Amino acid sequence: MTTTQTKPKASQSRTRRKTTTPKPMTESTYPVTVTKQRDFTHKEPVIIPSHLDEVPVISAASYIKDARNRWYIHTVELKEVWDVHVNMFNTVKPHALNAHEYVVKRYQELTSSKE
Repeated sequence: MTTTQTKPKASQSRTRRKTTTPKPMTESTYPVTVTKQRDFTHKEPVIIPSHLDEVPVISAASYIKDARNRWYIHTVELKEVWDVHVNMFNTVKPHALNAHEYVVKRYQELTSSKE
């Protein structure tokens, strides 16, 4: 199997990418902001006639309102899931760190006693 190198793309050869060192993750690195919760009222969709028999069709404006309502519900539920996972992480983190320290300490004790 042989491989051939491709020429760099023109956009890549002209400009260099800036290399940055990743910042350590701390609680202040990624602040969580809570946005104002909006109340949406659901209105019945406007039914428009269809070219097919017995097939109701909603108007474009009703479809857009419905999509916005569904997206809002999705974001609210996603924020709730995120908060649950953040709380679970914060609960488990100290126990995981203690377990890691214990394993490292025991490993060092076992390896130093054999020498």
